[in-house]
Amino acid sequence: MKLSSFLVVILALAGSHQGLAQPAAGPLVVDATVPAPPPETGYLRLGTSTAPNGHTLGVNSQYLTRDGQPWLPVMGEFHFSRFPKARWEEQLLKMKANGVQIVASYLFWIFHEEEQGKFNFSGDRDFRAFVQLCAKHHLLVLARIGPWNHAELRNGGFPDWLVKQVPAEALRSNAPAYLAAVRPYWQQLRAQSNGLLWKDGGPIIGIQLENEYNRGKTGQGAVHIQQLKEMALAEGFDVPFYTVTGWQGARYPEQEVLPVFGGYPDEPWGRGPAKMAPVEVYNFRFKSREGGNLGIQGGETAPRNNPAQLAHYPFLGAEFGGGVPVMYRRRPLLAPADVAAMLPVQLGSGVNLYGYYMFHGGRNPPGKLSWLQESSRTSSYNDLPRIGYDFQAPLGETGAESPLFAQLKLVHYFLNEFGPQLAPMAPHAPAVQPTNASDLAVPRWSVRTQGQSGFLFLNNYVRNYPMPARPGVQFAVQLPGETLTFPQTPVTVPAGSYFIWPFNLDLGGAKLKYATAQLFTKLTVGPEPYYVFFAQPGIPAELVFDAATVQAVSTPAGPVAATNGQVRVADVQPGPGVALTVQPRTGPPVQVLLLSEEQARQTWKAPLAGAERLVMTPQEIYFQGNQIHLQAEGQPAFQLGLFPALPAAPTGSLTLKKGSVNGLFQTYTATAPTRTISAKTALLKPAGTVPPIRFGGPAKGAVEPSDSTYQQAARWQLTLSNAKLNGLDDIILRFTYAGDAIRLAAGSRLLTDDFYNGAPWRVSYRNLVADNLHNPLTISVLPLRQDTPIYLEDGRRPTFPASGQVSALQQVEAIPRYRLAVKTIN
Repeated sequence: MKLSSFLVVILALAGSHQGLAQPAAGPLVVDATVPAPPPETGYLRLGTSTAPNGHTLGVNSQYLTRDGQPWLPVMGEFHFSRFPKARWEEQLLKMKANGVQIVASYLFWIFHEEEQGKFNFSGDRDFRAFVQLCAKHHLLVLARIGPWNHAELRNGGFPDWLVKQVPAEALRSNAPAYLAAVRPYWQQLRAQSNGLLWKDGGPIIGIQLENEYNRGKTGQGAVHIQQLKEMALAEGFDVPFYTVTGWQGARYPEQEVLPVFGGYPDEPWGRGPAKMAPVEVYNFRFKSREGGNLGIQGGETAPRNNPAQLAHYPFLGAEFGGGVPVMYRRRPLLAPADVAAMLPVQLGSGVNLYGYYMFHGGRNPPGKLSWLQESSRTSSYNDLPRIGYDFQAPLGETGAESPLFAQLKLVHYFLNEFGPQLAPMAPHAPAVQPTNASDLAVPRWSVRTQGQSGFLFLNNYVRNYPMPARPGVQFAVQLPGETLTFPQTPVTVPAGSYFIWPFNLDLGGAKLKYATAQLFTKLTVGPEPYYVFFAQPGIPAELVFDAATVQAVSTPAGPVAATNGQVRVADVQPGPGVALTVQPRTGPPVQVLLLSEEQARQTWKAPLAGAERLVMTPQEIYFQGNQIHLQAEGQPAFQLGLFPALPAAPTGSLTLKKGSVNGLFQTYTATAPTRTISAKTALLKPAGTVPPIRFGGPAKGAVEPSDSTYQQAARWQLTLSNAKLNGLDDIILRFTYAGDAIRLAAGSRLLTDDFYNGAPWRVSYRNLVADNLHNPLTISVLPLRQDTPIYLEDGRRPTFPASGQVSALQQVEAIPRYRLAVKTIN
C-alpha cells in the first residue's frame, strides 16, 4: 500500500471517529449536459439472435436488447452439480422470486469426465435436466463451458488424466493434443443441450469460453479464444452471446466475443493475514471497467484493456461477488451490506448486466479418484474445504435464503421494471471524486442520464472501514436546459447508507422531479399504476412533481398545493398504505407507496390468481404457479399480507386465519405444529497437539494442514432424535465451534466441511439425507494454533487456553425449518 494512500485512510478514519464529516460547502455537482453518442451496431459478430417464436436478443456498444428494446437483466451463478438434483426446482424458483432472469453455470470437465472416455451426466450432474427446469420456469441460461473453469476446483476443472497426458505448456492453447481432448467433451455437452438453445426455442442464450485468460504465447491469446469459438460453432453451439472474462489484460479476438467484468468485496485468495485496504468495488469506475481485486490463475503480465477498444462493447458484469469463499489462509466473514453496497456503485458506473458469482452455494461431489477441490497439494494457488462451497452466497450451501437474499431483491426488482429506462443512460462522474479506493473523505456518487431523465447513485459504505455521516448533502445535476438541485433542504447521509434516487422520471404521465427515496417496483391494479418506493433509514423521504404535469396531488392528510411550479410532498412517513395519489393531466390516477427499507425487504411480487400482486412476509418465500411457498426457520408461525386482495379466500397446507387489513395488505396467519429435534454429542477422542502451520504452494503462504495433522482433531459422535423431515422443509444443523477446521462424516465418508471464520457452521440435514445417510454421524474439529498466520475478521479470533491451541465444540443445534404452501386459486 502506498504511503499516500495509507495517510488518506488514517485521516479518513480519524474523521469517522468523530461520527460526522464536515458539511458540504454547497451542492455536490455533476455535469450531465453532454449526451452519450448513439450506440454502435453491427460491430459484433455473434450467433443466431432470433428464436422460433420470433423473440430476439441482441447487443450494441452500450447495452443488451430483448425484442429490440433495451434490457438490463440480473444473472446469478448456480452450479447445479454442486447441489442435490431433487432440490433444483425450488432453488431456481427462489432465484426467480428474487428477480434473477439468467442462470449462469459452469460445466466442470472433471465432474463429467473424471475418467477419460467415461462421461457422467446422471444425478446431480444432469445438465440437460437442469436446463429443462430453467426453461419450464422461463429462466434463461448462460453455459460456461470452459474447457478451463477454475471455480476453486482441482486443476481449474481439468481432469487429472488430461493434465498427465498433455504437457503443461500445451494446455489452454491451440496445441492439437489439447484440442483433440476438448472436442469429445464438448460433443457430449452439445448432445446434452440438443433442442435447448435459444435458436431452438430453448433457454440457453450464451456460452462463456475459457475463464480468466490472458496467456499470450504461440497458439494462445486471442487466436485460442477464436479457435474455441469456431469449435463451439462446429459442434452446434450457435447462441446469441459469446462471453469471455475481461479483466487483467484478457486476450480475445475483436468483434467475436463480449468481455465481462466483476469484482469482490474481499480477497480470500490473498497471501497474507493482514486486513485489506478499502476494496475498489465500493468506488465508482469512471476510468476503468476492471476491478483491482480480480486475479488470473496461472496468468502472466499483460496490458490492460484500453478504453478505445472497450468503447465497442457494453459494460457487462458476470462476476460481482455474491459472497466470497472461505479459503485456508484468508477467512472473510461478510455482512449483507458488503455485497449490497456494490450494486449502486457498479450500476452507477455504467454496468448493464449485473451478474453474480456466486448466487447459490453448494458442495463438491466426491470424486472417484480424488478430492475435487482446489488445494496447494495439487499445485493450486488456494486451499479450499474438500466439500463445502457455501460462498456466503444469497442462497448458501444449505439452500436457505440468507439475510443478503432479500437485500439484493431491492435492486433486482428495480432493474426488472426500470432496467429498460436505465440501460441507455450514460454515466457521469461528479466534479469532485475520491482520489482512489482508500480516499474515504470525498463523497462517492454518480448519475446516469438520457436527456433530462436519470438516476443518482450514492455509496457511503466501505467494508471494514467506518464511513462518516455526511451532513449538508445536496446535489446539483447539470442537465440539458436545466440544473436540478435537490433535495430542497440539504440532508445528512448516514454512515453506511447507499441508494439509488430517480429524477425527472415519468410516473404514469406525471413527471417526478426527484425523490429522496429509492424506486423499488411497479404494478398495475385495474387501470391504476402503483409505484412502490422505499425510504433510506435516517433520510427524510421527499417526492417532488412538476406541477405542469399534474392536476392534483393528495396525501392521507389532504391535498398538497403547488409552489413555484412544483408540488412538493416532504417528510413522507413510510408504511404499507398509499402515501400519495397523483392525478396526471391525462390518464388514471397514479398511486405511490412508500415502504420502509425493512418493509421493502419483506415485500415480493409475483403473478398470482390472474394478476400481479405484492406479498409481504418476514418468512423466506418463492412462488410456483399460483402457489406461495413460505419457509420459517426455528419458529412455526407464519404471516403474510396480499395486495391486491384475492378474489376468493386462499387455502394453505396449514390452517390459514384471515387477519386485519394492514394498509393495502389483507393479512393471514398460520401456525405449524412445533417440532423439537434433539442433538446430543459425546466426545470420542480429545484433540492432540498440532504442529506449526507450513508455508508453501504457488502462493507461498500458509497451507492447509496435512492429512496426518487432521488425525489430531478432536472427535465427537452426534446423535439426532426425532430427525424426521416429514412436514418440514429441512433441519439445519448449526455448529458453534472454535478451531481451525470442522468436518462432518458418516462412518468413514466425509459429508461436508468448513474452515473456521468465527461464524456458526450451518449444514442441511435434507442434503445429507439426499446422500443416503445411514451411518452414525461424527464431528471432527482440528485445533487452531494461536500462532497460525491466517486472516480472521476483527473480533472473530477465538480465546486461546494456555496450551496455545483451541478445539472446542460449543453447541450443536438441530433447527427445524417449517413450511407453508398457500394456494391462491382453489
